[in-house]
Order: sequence, then structure tokens, then C-alpha cells
Amino acid sequence: MNVPQLKSLLKLQKNDLTLIQLKKEAQSVPERQAQIKKNAQSARDQATAAQDAVKACESAIKQIELEVETAKEQINKYKTQQMQARTNEEYKAFEKEIANAGEKIGELEDKELLEMTRLDEVKADLVKAREVEAAAEAQVATEIQELEERLNVIRSTFAEVKEGREDLVAEIDKEISDRYMQLLNKKQDAVVVPIRQDSCNGCHMKLTPQTLHDAHSQQKWTNCNFCGRYLYDDGE
Repeated sequence: MNVPQLKSLLKLQKNDLTLIQLKKEAQSVPERQAQIKKNAQSARDQATAAQDAVKACESAIKQIELEVETAKEQINKYKTQQMQARTNEEYKAFEKEIANAGEKIGELEDKELLEMTRLDEVKADLVKAREVEAAAEAQVATEIQELEERLNVIRSTFAEVKEGREDLVAEIDKEISDRYMQLLNKKQDAVVVPIRQDSCNGCHMKLTPQTLHDAHSQQKWTNCNFCGRYLYDDGE
């Protein structure tokens, strides 16, 4: 193993892991922005639904009031007709209709009371929904911009980290750097790892005595028997 090349490879890996992390974060930004917008839309939908519930309740109350008014007019009409009744049977028939209309008015007024109670509840729900909507809209305005700014920082940092990468690659044998890149592309994690308690610090599997000997001697590049990662002895 070429120790100077190992140091260059570790530097390269540090840079590449930073690039991988930056790339992952950059890829997550659109998803996070979409989720913020989705939450805002959900809050708007809930506020709209709450507003519709208030309108429906108010409409129901108005309909009940119209029915009550119609029933009262019908009672007045029956009373007028009752006064003109020519027989006792006709008089009693109108009396029964008046009583039925009165019962209907009582039922409607009970129903109206329930609707008015419900109206108070849905109005309170609407106030809460509008508060949530306002908070969500504020979040869209601030966090979307913050994410855009963070994305710009990520792009700038990515360019800076990547700038010196080719110089590090040039310091390493092509066979080693090619194998390193294959492993890195596959695992998206550290592929040049130290030995810890006679195990690979990447996959944490126990290494064979021969592999341990080769890694400790640092006479050649040594790979983990299980995951293929490059192994090195950092003295710990």
C-alpha cells in the first residue's frame, strides 16, 4: 500500500462524501418545497370547507325560518277559514289543522335552535381553520424562500468542494481510483475504512486473520472479504 496515496484517497473520500451529502440535500429541496405547498393547500381546503359549513348552516336556518313563517301564515289562513265554518265538523277540522301547524312550528323551532348551536360551533371551526391557513401561507412565504437560498448555498459549496477533486484523483493509481469509484457509486458511503476490533468498520464483519495481517502490514491494498471496502490501520 502506498501510504501517501492512502492519504490522498482518504481526502478524496472526504470530499466525495461531502458531495454525496450535498447532492442528497439538494435533491430533497423540491420535495420539501412541494410538501410545504401541499400543507398550505390542505389548510386552504380546510378553511374553504369550514366556510362552506357555515354557509350551509346559515342556509338551513333561513330555510327553517321560511318554513316557520309559512306555517304561521297557514295558521292565520286556517283561523280565517275557521271563522267562516258553517258546521261544527268544519270548525273542528280547521282546529285540528291549526294544532298540527302549531306542532310543526314547535318542531321547526327546536330544529332551528340546534342549527343555531351548530352554527356557533362551525363558526369557531372557521376561525381556527383561518388561523391555520394564515400560518401555512406565512410558512410558504418564508420557508420556500429559505429553501431557495439554501439550495444556492449547496450549489456554491458543491462547486467549491468539487473544484480540487481532479487533483486528488491524479495522485492515486487509476486501478485503485476506479475500484474506489465503483464501490462509492454502489454504497454511497465510506468505502475506505479503518479496522475496529478486528472488524471492518464499514460492514462490521469480523475479518479473517490473513486479511488483518495484510491490512496491518500495509504492504498492499487490502479489501474486506465481505463488502469489498478498502481497509487500513490507523493505529487505533
